[in-house]
Amino acid sequence: MKKALRCIIFMAVLLAVILMASNILKKKESYYYKDQFFESDLDYDVLFFGSSHMHEGIDPIYLWENYGISSYNLASAGESIQMTYHVVRAALEHTHPKAVIIDSFKIADEENEINEGYAFVHESIDSLPLGKNKLEAIDYASRFFDGGKMAFLSNMYAYHSRFSELEKKDFVKTITYDKGAYIMTEVVKAEAPEDGCYIEDTTELKGGDGVKAYKKIVELCREKGVIPILVNIPANKSNYSEKEQKKLNTLMEYTRENGGCTINFLPLLSEVGIDYDTDFGDSSHLNHLGAAKTADYLAKYLYDELGIEDHRGDENYSLEWDRDVKAWNDQKIELLKDKNDAVSYIFLAEGEDRQIKVFMADPDQTSGMYGLDFCLEKTGIEPEKVEKDDIGGFDMKVEVRRKSDGTWLAAQYFYRNDSGNFTVK
Repeated sequence: MKKALRCIIFMAVLLAVILMASNILKKKESYYYKDQFFESDLDYDVLFFGSSHMHEGIDPIYLWENYGISSYNLASAGESIQMTYHVVRAALEHTHPKAVIIDSFKIADEENEINEGYAFVHESIDSLPLGKNKLEAIDYASRFFDGGKMAFLSNMYAYHSRFSELEKKDFVKTITYDKGAYIMTEVVKAEAPEDGCYIEDTTELKGGDGVKAYKKIVELCREKGVIPILVNIPANKSNYSEKEQKKLNTLMEYTRENGGCTINFLPLLSEVGIDYDTDFGDSSHLNHLGAAKTADYLAKYLYDELGIEDHRGDENYSLEWDRDVKAWNDQKIELLKDKNDAVSYIFLAEGEDRQIKVFMADPDQTSGMYGLDFCLEKTGIEPEKVEKDDIGGFDMKVEVRRKSDGTWLAAQYFYRNDSGNFTVK
């Protein structure tokens, strides 16, 4: 009897250790961005789905603060539309929005091609509730990667090699309060589409895995009484080839024929005001400035075409949203430590109750870093000249305080590298 009891205790302890190790080892991106959605009972006007173009191109906090639109961004980096289908399905089992907005960039039209990397599949589906839908997503994805289903069912199997890269964040549960979005504050110059490149021609689709998955999303929305909206987020020149435009136009035509709506930002770039010199955080994705312009256009569309209302005066919405807006503004201060260049640091530090001061040994050097003069002008900051010794031998110090009471919030020191950029590395 004692031997059996010891065996039971041993197995229980072993299981607890395995579960703990599994939780520590798993990559946290999916949970970080999506757990708040699946753990909350809040209803949303709009849900956003798709790849990094959507993930980094639509900020729900901005939509709430400026338009009172309740939304959540469930897109993921590198996500194929095949995985998006399962994310949409899980979301619509959890809540009932008025519309779902689908990113058009990862709708491939080939047979037996997932068009998504292994780590990105985990980011897409790890946080989905375990059930038939998730198991079907795993069954599909497992065809394309070594390890089969176990690579997605077991964190220990999938992430056993992560011991060397574990960080402090792996030992605590963290979620984003930006309602799933990842909005960049970097500024880079992106390649603009050529004037007159927009075409209206369609093409005959092959009916590959991606197209089939998109059509399943449209059908699911029709079953649930939800409006699907296919959106082409502003991107760089390479995303607007003739072939891709024809495919997009065909998919948009299909969407409208099946009760959905479409927004193609390519012919709207001038109207929306997208500036390829300042509105991108990398060569292909919008930063917070470009995302705000896209959101402004989208909000008006949702107001005018779908009858979405401003909920800022409705306590059924505003109490939770105002709490999360405050939580997000506080969280941005924590995230400043991850920003390695002066431009992204200053833009992320911005806030209604924030005072940002910049101290420089040579304020004339700002023009050496792309976007820095623009950033300082946009934020209304005039760098103060100080002796280099006064800022620890660095070339720049950025200090963030609470405007209302002067409380210190954060600071970072930057040096000027050989390329003229102010960076911490």
